[in-house]
Amino acid sequence: MSKEEAVLLLVVSLGAFVIPFISKRLMLPSAVGEIIFGLIIGIFFKEAAESLTVIHFLGSLGFLILMYLAGLEINFERIKITPKKELLIYTLSLIIIILSSFFIVIYFDQPKINILIYLTIAIGLLYPVLKDSNLLSTEFAQSTLIIASLGEVISLIFISGFFMYFKYGFSEKTFIHLFEIYIFFFTAYIILKAFQLYSWWNPKKVFKFIKAEDPTETDVRANFANMFVFAALASLLGLEYIIGAFFGGMLFAMIFKKREEIQEKISSFGYGFLIPVFFIEVGLRFDIFEFLKKEIILGAVLISVTILIIRVFGAVPLLFSGFSLREVFAFPFALSMPLTLLVAISTLGLETGVIKEDYASMIILSALISGVLYPWLFKLIMRI
Repeated sequence: MSKEEAVLLLVVSLGAFVIPFISKRLMLPSAVGEIIFGLIIGIFFKEAAESLTVIHFLGSLGFLILMYLAGLEINFERIKITPKKELLIYTLSLIIIILSSFFIVIYFDQPKINILIYLTIAIGLLYPVLKDSNLLSTEFAQSTLIIASLGEVISLIFISGFFMYFKYGFSEKTFIHLFEIYIFFFTAYIILKAFQLYSWWNPKKVFKFIKAEDPTETDVRANFANMFVFAALASLLGLEYIIGAFFGGMLFAMIFKKREEIQEKISSFGYGFLIPVFFIEVGLRFDIFEFLKKEIILGAVLISVTILIIRVFGAVPLLFSGFSLREVFAFPFALSMPLTLLVAISTLGLETGVIKEDYASMIILSALISGVLYPWLFKLIMRI
C-alpha cells in the first residue's frame, strides 16, 4: 500500500466516523453527507481510490449488509394482519406506480433503466424520517411502511429481472436461469416451512438464533452465514450478489417474528462503519465536477420530479382508504426518497456497463436531491 493509499484509508475511516454527526447538524440524511464527502475527497485522491482494493472491499461488504438489512426490516407480520381490502388498495397504488413508470419511459422514449429508477421504492430512508417526525406509531406511518415494504420487494424483483435481461436477453439461456432461480426459491421456501415446523417443536433451540448471550454470538454468525450463502447462490444463478443478500434477509424475516435484537446488532455493525464506507466509496467513484454540468443537473431534477409525479398518481387509490387528505398529499413525498436503491441501481448499472458514468452521476444526483428535499417537504406537510 502506497503512502497516498494509506492516507486515503485514514481519511475514509475518519469520515465514516465524523460525517454522521455533521450530517445531523446540517439536517441531512447520513447517506447524503457520506456521498458528498466521498465526492469532495475524490478531487484529491482520484488515482488512489481507483487502485485501493481495501476501500472497495469494505464498501462492497457494506453494500451487502445494507441490502441484507433491507430484507430483514420487512415486517411480514404486519402485512399478514392487514385487512384484505386495505391490501387491495395498497397493491393498486403500487400497480399504478409501476404502470406509470413503464408508460413514461416508453412514451417519451427514455433509457430503459429509467423504469427501475421511477418504480423503485425503499424503506431505508423512510423509516428514520417517520421516526424523527414522531409518526412511527401512527396508523398512517404503519400503512405507509406496509406499502413501502411491498414496493421494495417488487423493486428488487424488477431490478434482478432487468439486469438478467441485459445479460442474457430473451434466449434459451434466460429461461434456463429463470427455472434455476425458481428451483432455488422453491427450495428456500420448503426449507423455510421445515424450519418453521422445527422451531415450533424446539423453540428453545431456535431462540438462540435471535438472542444469544454466549460469547460466540451464535445469532450474528447465523445471520452472516445466511447472508453470504444467499449472496453466493445468487451469483451462481446469474443474479447480482446484493439481490441474494436482500432475499436472504427477507427469508430470515419471514421465519422469525421477534428479531429486534439481531436487527439492532447487525445494524450497529453495518451502519456503525461499513455502510458509511460504502456511501463514501460511491462518492469516490464519481467526479464532483460532473455534477456541476448543466445537463446532469437538469436530468437529475427531471428524474426527481418524475419520481414524485408518478407517486402522486399512485396516491389516488388511498382516497378510498382510511387516509386523511393531508396524509394522501404527504404520501407521494414519503415514497419518493428511495436513496439506497437508486444508489444500488447506479452502482450496478455502472459495473455491468448498462449505463455510462455521466448517466450514473445523474442518478446519484437525483438520489441526493430526493434524499434532501422530499423528507423535508414530507415533514413540513405533516406539521401543518
